[in-house]
Amino acid sequence: MTEPRMTHAEAVDLAAGYVLGALEPTEETAVREHLATCAEAHPEFEALGAVVPALLELDDLVLVEPPAALGDRIMAAAAADLQERTQAGAPIVQAAPVVSPRAPIAFPGAAERQARSERTRTSRFDWVLRVAAVIAIVAVGAWGLSLQGQLDSARRFETAVSTVIQAGQTGAKPIVLAAAEGSKANGIGAVKTDGSVVLAMRELPATTGSQVYETWVIVGSNAPVAVGGFTVDPTGTASFTTRPATTPAGAVIALTLEPNAGNTAPMGPIVSTGVTSS
Repeated sequence: MTEPRMTHAEAVDLAAGYVLGALEPTEETAVREHLATCAEAHPEFEALGAVVPALLELDDLVLVEPPAALGDRIMAAAAADLQERTQAGAPIVQAAPVVSPRAPIAFPGAAERQARSERTRTSRFDWVLRVAAVIAIVAVGAWGLSLQGQLDSARRFETAVSTVIQAGQTGAKPIVLAAAEGSKANGIGAVKTDGSVVLAMRELPATTGSQVYETWVIVGSNAPVAVGGFTVDPTGTASFTTRPATTPAGAVIALTLEPNAGNTAPMGPIVSTGVTSS
């Protein structure tokens, strides 16, 4: 008895795994046969397929390892979000908290920043897998839930990642931004030769009123320097390029949620941080 051909929806669910070469042989064959015979468009395969080859063109890079518990926190948050959406029967948009002005907050000390900057070198293929995995997690989660809002967020994040990759091809150095305590915000970035930082961020609560996300560069024991702010809509994703700044290897890049634009010292909570590579 001949097995039924793979449906369009089933092929879309396997798009990320197919592009990354992570499917079982039978699944890969079924997806390939579907793509050869299906008359419908397959933008998911085109989007992911365009990103992965570009990643392979990057030179060997130095990455800062994210906290060991980051993966567990991301998966736990995703499971909780899925349960909430399933029970409610509709996407849930979390409103950003109202942040009242406060005294400047403490950033990681010089010793901690130095320790982070001395992490081991990672091959360019490992870098490809890390970024591709981020894209795949977003894409598979969105398509699996079949929620238009999640799909829009996934596509916007893919576009933001592509911007970071393009910056990396002109001599920029990568940076991985991990969520701060109590936050889900994470992403990747590239420090360009002029010291400006190209960011691709996700899981950011939407800004409200006068709120902005401010980007800070902290070099050694110097005070944080504000290099640009941006707002975020309910998709929670952002692509942003800061102003040029002095951003050497080992500098900390931090995002804070500020109650208003124009602050010269951090007044809001840290949502994500990373350390520039050498």
